[in-house]
Amino acid sequence: MAKSILHSELRQQVAATALSLLTSRLIVNTSGNVSIRAGNEIIITPSGKDYDSLSAQDICVITMTGDWVDGELLPSSETPLHIAVYQSDPKIEAIVHTHSVHATAASTLVDMLPAIHYQMADLGGEIPVAPYATFGSAELAESVVRVLPGHNAALMKNHGSITVAKTLKKALARAITLEWCCEVWLKAEMAGKPSILSPEQLEQAQQQMANIAEQRKKPRAERGQPCCQKR
Repeated sequence: MAKSILHSELRQQVAATALSLLTSRLIVNTSGNVSIRAGNEIIITPSGKDYDSLSAQDICVITMTGDWVDGELLPSSETPLHIAVYQSDPKIEAIVHTHSVHATAASTLVDMLPAIHYQMADLGGEIPVAPYATFGSAELAESVVRVLPGHNAALMKNHGSITVAKTLKKALARAITLEWCCEVWLKAEMAGKPSILSPEQLEQAQQQMANIAEQRKKPRAERGQPCCQKR
């Protein structure tokens, strides 16, 4: 009989999400990291292990203070960042950190990524850029924690991006959205002076997203014809 492992299903989710970062071209080699919180424990990708060969057993389990719980490999070099973000907000249950090309490029140009598209409403509007600090350091963790409140994403100057959510699936989706928005902004800036959405427009987009999410939950008979309603 195969030996069961601690948090087997969640560790498999982390491994699968790490592979998705690679196949989505959000990272190169092992440059990003993924984690999910399970009570007072954090399940996080290991350091230096190829993501296309990760197994559930390779994923590390640590406490909220960084103590070892399970796993043979060294936890991610960005473990202090993940711990600090979880400690800063109990509503955050999943983190995706990438070194995606466009997000990293944008991080070198601005201190706040403008609201170039309405999908940024789900990210918290315009995206703050955390000041540069050495990777894996307490200073970097503090830098990100200072700018993240009120947002579901942040850029890290000359480094990459971080997205947070209640699930790994949502954190990954936000990382993909953020990378796409950074690419749109970079291309628009190259072509001219892009128009930027106002806080009011972003608020309206956020409300529309919430309305549609509520409609999805209803049985077909209760949904009516929202697409045909007069405005």
